[in-house]
This record gives sequence, structure tokens and C-alpha cells, in this order.
Amino acid sequence: MVRVQEVSDDVDAWSSASSDAGDSDVDSVLSDSDLQLDHYDPSKESYAERIAALKDMVSPTTRQSLADAASSTAGWVKWSLVKAGNVAWIATTSALLVGLPLLLSIEGEAALVQQEKEYMAQPGAQNPYGAPPPAGTLPGQAPAAGGAAAPQGLVPAGF
Repeated sequence: MVRVQEVSDDVDAWSSASSDAGDSDVDSVLSDSDLQLDHYDPSKESYAERIAALKDMVSPTTRQSLADAASSTAGWVKWSLVKAGNVAWIATTSALLVGLPLLLSIEGEAALVQQEKEYMAQPGAQNPYGAPPPAGTLPGQAPAAGGAAAPQGLVPAGF
């Protein structure tokens, strides 16, 4: 066991310290009076010093296993964040390259349908796409006779 004592400039102190170094009895155990902790002020100790002093409470093998576990966990977290970033990048670029043009074309089609509805709502408007008007309104065409319904729209040749 190590015995701590104050060493003065005396030669006697050195000789007594060397003679006590070989003792392994109970007398070599330190007491509070030997340490002289009267001058210790805990308020002057920083938090970093307090945390650093805690490492002496944990055995080196436990500290190593905790450090390995923390390193492994940090590695998995980093890997997960990288993969999540890659997935977010793929989703964002896919939405921009595929979804945005699709959205713009759907919006353009909706605008054309709305414009056509507004045009057809005007009095005396004709179909802007050149489709024939309903049967019986063309010049030179006789109205349907005998209650038989006239064909609606375009009829392919031969039918």
C-alpha cells in the first residue's frame, strides 16, 4: 500500500518515508488526517474535471465494452442517416423528373376542359374541334323520318 505524507526539506523525513515503504500493516492505510483535505474547495472544480474523475469508478474492461458499444451504435446511426438521405434524394428527384411534368400536363388538360366549357356556354358557339352538329341541323339533310332515331356523331363508312 502507498502511504502519502508531507515531505519537508529535512533529511529525517526522507529516511522515515523509506523505512515505512516496506511496511504492509494496517498502519499504512491512509486516514483523513494524513490527507489534509482542509484546503479542498469543490466549487473551484469544473464539470469536465468531475466527469474525468468518474472514469476511475468504472473498470477498464467495462469502459472498453461501453466505448465499443457506443462506437457500434454511432456507426449504425451514421449508416442509417446516410441511407435515409439517399432515399430522400431518390424520392425528391423522382418527384421532380416524373411527378412535376405529369402534374403540369394534368393541369394543362384541366385548363383546356375549362376553356372548352366556357366557350360552349356562350350563345351560338360551335364546337371548336370540328365535330358535326346534331343530326337534322346540317343543310341538305332531311330530318329523321318515321320515328327512327338518326345516328348520333360520326359513323364510319360501311355501317
